[in-house]
Amino acid sequence: MSMKKFFKPISNSRTPYHINVYNWRRDTSPKDVLLRDVFDWGDQFGKASKLLAIWPPRKDSLGIQLDVEDADAEAGEKAFIDAEDERRKNNPDTAVPASPTIPFRLYDCSDGILKDHNVYLKETDNVVPPYLVVSQVWGDIKEQLSIPSIEWGVPISNSTKWDVILEYCKREQIRWLWMDILCINQTRDSLIADQEKAKEIPKMTSYYREATACLVIPERYEAFDKAYRQVMEVYSAFGGATSGTLITDNALAIWSSMEMMNTVITDAWFSRIWTYQEYLLPKQHFLLDGQRLDVNGIRLIIDWYHKILRNKSLQKPAEGKDYSFVAPNTELVIRGWTPEHMGYDLKEELDHKGHLDLGRVVQQTLLKKCTKDEDRLFALYGLISEDEKVAVEVSSGSPSAHNISVSGESPDKATLRMKWMQTMVKVLAAGRIWPLLYNALDPDDITPGFHWMPRITTPSNHARGVWSGPIYLDTIHHKNRHTIQFADDGLHIAVRRVGRIIGASTNMGDGGGELNKAIASIWLLMAKGFNIDPVVEQFKYGLSHADRDAVPRDEVAGAQMLLEAALRAESLGECFYIFEQAQLRSKLVYGDGVSGWHRQIVCMVVEGQHRPLVFMAWIHNTKKPERGKCWVFDVTSEPLGSVKRWVVANRHGPNTYTKIGTVYACPASVDVEDSFIRVILD
Repeated sequence: MSMKKFFKPISNSRTPYHINVYNWRRDTSPKDVLLRDVFDWGDQFGKASKLLAIWPPRKDSLGIQLDVEDADAEAGEKAFIDAEDERRKNNPDTAVPASPTIPFRLYDCSDGILKDHNVYLKETDNVVPPYLVVSQVWGDIKEQLSIPSIEWGVPISNSTKWDVILEYCKREQIRWLWMDILCINQTRDSLIADQEKAKEIPKMTSYYREATACLVIPERYEAFDKAYRQVMEVYSAFGGATSGTLITDNALAIWSSMEMMNTVITDAWFSRIWTYQEYLLPKQHFLLDGQRLDVNGIRLIIDWYHKILRNKSLQKPAEGKDYSFVAPNTELVIRGWTPEHMGYDLKEELDHKGHLDLGRVVQQTLLKKCTKDEDRLFALYGLISEDEKVAVEVSSGSPSAHNISVSGESPDKATLRMKWMQTMVKVLAAGRIWPLLYNALDPDDITPGFHWMPRITTPSNHARGVWSGPIYLDTIHHKNRHTIQFADDGLHIAVRRVGRIIGASTNMGDGGGELNKAIASIWLLMAKGFNIDPVVEQFKYGLSHADRDAVPRDEVAGAQMLLEAALRAESLGECFYIFEQAQLRSKLVYGDGVSGWHRQIVCMVVEGQHRPLVFMAWIHNTKKPERGKCWVFDVTSEPLGSVKRWVVANRHGPNTYTKIGTVYACPASVDVEDSFIRVILD
């Protein structure tokens, strides 16, 4: 399809793209690439690097085919759905009502005494009284307060914080208070205190959910409260407009309010892992000055700032300050202000279902900070289902791989590693297969038999890509109903063979510039006669689920049409020209599942299909498909047409594979054989 009807003809003097240009002629045609299997990429300085390589497929054995009797036996084993699954099937998205939880202790503000449940229930006719919970950023613990009736030193960053809490309770006539440092034994190096914490941490879900309200004490609480008030005043006055004179006439006030918003959104209360559950669970939040804190409102205000900056309605006034975090002409627009990182959009799902998926919560809290490594898991217990929890206290009887010691590992990190392994084993043993479909590889991990396992780690590890893949919400309920076994050599699992990888691009980074490499790779494979339907479908999906400011709903269909026309254009030059003129790169940057780190364009050959298929896969940037040894598997036992994601793995033994990533499942384009082989994922 020619784009001359949409755009002016391409002239030899026009350069339709500026950097990272494919190093052949702009007007490369299909006949120029048919006989080539290796392609280079040239940057604006003329430096060439590998872009794409294709290698011929070869035949060999994939794995051990299940015997008919074994297959029938396994089908019988998993033909039934357990009682919990049956309940979810019949009523999948409704939380089961629970009886109110009785707090072990509450602090009585009227007389300044900490009382256990045996005492305070006598004063309240055996009814749990209305109580306030406190959410605070611990900060650097500089004091151990001595409070009458509390047997341990109360750890706090400064005594003033405790004073303002008491002042708030007095002013608002709050009698009963629950606060972790008051109501959970904080005695150091105490077995009794550790046992109490193990019991109380799982109950914090109920404490925060059932409290009448939550008092929020940010790290910089005085500055936070003042800044929040000013932001709300500006948004209340002008937030109804996204363009027009109301914005331009009040540009200075709106521009200045962004400094206040930055004070709010960068406070540690939004970046600590424990406080995440504390702003999702409570019914309502209040600040020390009495303001109601509208967390969802903050998300809407951030969206508003993004919108008016992107559409140029708001521009820096002459009198306005320069902000290092504001870059209207870049893809990010505002650095660090990403509503999805706040994760408040999950509250509706949490309230409806009663819990969130563990993998989704881990992904959401990845960049949040914590004092102890083990908190990366335990701080999530208020949000996840009982099915995905393991005992907080250290337990024995785990698979032998769980007990491997790592040189130089701290006790907290060792606890996290062991508990996470136990959690993953529990999840997979129940047939829930999402850990294999999430992209969270640790390139430096040496734990034998557990390379398949997604990692839960600290933010410092995220910088090297330990957990940087996207969340595939449509895979959360995928299951494998065959027996899954855990052994020292890896995960023994029945899978369906999809195909073999016979070519791959270089690994790509984030942003529109890096997308040029993907565009060139896809077009070159199309020119060689490969089937690009799967990757075109991926990109179209990305456009339809992109940020609405980047791709308005009424422009999606047109953008999708131009996208397909570009990737099937008569020449590479015309392909890039269409992308440039239609601004498709900037749209795809916000496309769901398209932009991001650890991406490769891969081509897969499927038995019985003549044309290789082209996909965009998530493959860790330290990994690459090995020539003749890289395979794609369906690790679920779901109906073939409903599978959303496949695993990409390199073979390194007769029947052993190492996962290197995942790829979008396109059952409409692939005729997958509905039979299982048993393999080992190490």
